[in-house]
Amino acid sequence: MKDTFMREQYAYGRELGPFLAVSLVVITVGTVLGFLSPLHAPKVASQVSAPVAEFVNKFVDLPKPYLALAIFFNNVIKTLLVIVLGTLWGLVPVVFLAVNGYALGLVLYLSIKSRGVWVSLLAVVPHGLFELPGVLLGASIGLMLGVRACKRMFGKTETTALGELKRALGFFFVVIVPLLLVAAFVEAFITTAGLSR
Repeated sequence: MKDTFMREQYAYGRELGPFLAVSLVVITVGTVLGFLSPLHAPKVASQVSAPVAEFVNKFVDLPKPYLALAIFFNNVIKTLLVIVLGTLWGLVPVVFLAVNGYALGLVLYLSIKSRGVWVSLLAVVPHGLFELPGVLLGASIGLMLGVRACKRMFGKTETTALGELKRALGFFFVVIVPLLLVAAFVEAFITTAGLSR
């Protein structure tokens, strides 16, 4: 029974392939635009950086265990919303990836400018190795649900919305949630420790 379930998750992951490629392109474009925005659109960059800094400051003084849980639940809730709202023609995942990519690029630029390349990479890479795949997979599911919802409108697929959502949530809890959990604890305990030296 367990082997069958895991094979189903693996097959579902393979179905996500094309949507994962699209998600990667969208977040990459967003990141590049965010990185270049302080140079070419400084007013936009300053308007975006203020709420980002305000959001980050909410987590700064938390003890590490609480910080890890706060990061984890924040990422889980947002990713779950992207999956569920992806049924609305896949628009929410695209916007989510573009906005988060932009914010990532902007933060990376500002960090490199103030702290240098290596410290900035240390602030992103360790937990990003787990968080980014989790977020991209979640957005990919949202995109796939959106595309299939559109196909159902025109009678081009036999899958049901409930069946698709059930499969999506199974993959979410088995694959994505563990990735986000590891990412949160790496960010809270390892990334912050490295940056505080």
